[in-house]
Amino acid sequence: MREKVQKAIKDITYRTEKFPEEPFRIISENRELAIPYLNDAIEKAAAEGDSLDDDYQLAFYALHLLGQFQERESFSKIMELVSLPGETLDNIIGDAVTSSLSDVLYNTYNGDLMLLQKAVTNREITEYARGSILKVMGQLYLDGELEKENFQEFIRQIIDDVDEINGYIYGELIYVICDCQLVEMLPEIRSLFDDGRVDTFMIGGYVESIDMMFSPRKKMCRTPIDAADMLRGWAMFTEEEPQRKISDKDFEKAIRAMRAEYTRQEKKVKIGRNDPCPCGSGKKYKKCCLNKQKQPEDFIESRGEREKWLKRYPPAAKEREEGRIYLEDLFDLESIEIDQLLYLALNTRPHFIWQPEDKDMVHDRQRAYLSEAFSKFVQKIEKENIRTFQEYDEKYSIHYQCEEWLSDLQMLLDEIGDEESAAQISEYCEKMRI
Repeated sequence: MREKVQKAIKDITYRTEKFPEEPFRIISENRELAIPYLNDAIEKAAAEGDSLDDDYQLAFYALHLLGQFQERESFSKIMELVSLPGETLDNIIGDAVTSSLSDVLYNTYNGDLMLLQKAVTNREITEYARGSILKVMGQLYLDGELEKENFQEFIRQIIDDVDEINGYIYGELIYVICDCQLVEMLPEIRSLFDDGRVDTFMIGGYVESIDMMFSPRKKMCRTPIDAADMLRGWAMFTEEEPQRKISDKDFEKAIRAMRAEYTRQEKKVKIGRNDPCPCGSGKKYKKCCLNKQKQPEDFIESRGEREKWLKRYPPAAKEREEGRIYLEDLFDLESIEIDQLLYLALNTRPHFIWQPEDKDMVHDRQRAYLSEAFSKFVQKIEKENIRTFQEYDEKYSIHYQCEEWLSDLQMLLDEIGDEESAAQISEYCEKMRI
């Protein structure tokens, strides 16, 4: 069997056009015999770096196979490889640095947290590898292997490093903070955006970060992994059967379906008096909303339309998931209601670039939602005796801070010449900036 393993190793040492199914099967079935060869390949790549033959592929395969084998003793060797200069590492493992490296490191992690921390803060290591290592640390936190206070302190140290100018690493930091639901670090996320230290093309804006923070938790690293399953579909290998190109007819059908999703009008369904109330209360319609006065927002858009555009808004805690934090745990219902109105007004609504929404229609909708939000905002600050924007933002702002959306509202009111309402907004702004 040793000879078979040696031949399998030889067969995956250099680049091939097709994925080496049989060598991978033999190696996978002979873990103990294969591991020394795989470790040697990692050490060779780490030592030789740029001197490696361009077609040398064994280190790339070894990385994934050692992850599959969960070979803890290989962790420090893999970290040496990961610490190579960015271009060198890219030549050896290519896109694995962003697509599968975090899974490999997680599955080979040997408990040496200090090694991970040093790598994340080492600016000599490519930012893509550092981002993958951050994901591993995030998953270890979710596993309960890292203390929350210590992990947050480590992240703050990275944020406080003003010499770090790489926007990518800050984007990865925000992903990890949100996936771990470190809600205490929302001010740090806000400061990263305010200081322009985040690549917004990569992650979006602060609004998207809030949505991520309160979305269902997900694993950042997979375990166990299957090396063959991870690699056989890569573009580096020729397809056994070329993928069928989408026909013009199928493409047109897909476009129509997408268009229908974003432009379809809500169907008007007649609700019987004894039917369940559509508000979800569980009561009969006649005992609930039948005779209720319409809310102001109902005159802007129907409830169905609002629900459609609030799909990405953090869901309510109707059925609680253990360990997950919900908006209601941090904010009262009044502030959430105000925030939803702001979200409906200001959050981007996807549309086809060749069929954009009418600008006047968008502004009318924004003006209506923001005006209603302002009305509720005034009631709240008067009830709570709030004196400044800062005080409100610290207690109640979720996606948007006061001055951001009030400035938008004032501009929209000026646009239609509503001087009285615009002056009222201006007066509030002056009073609450003090």
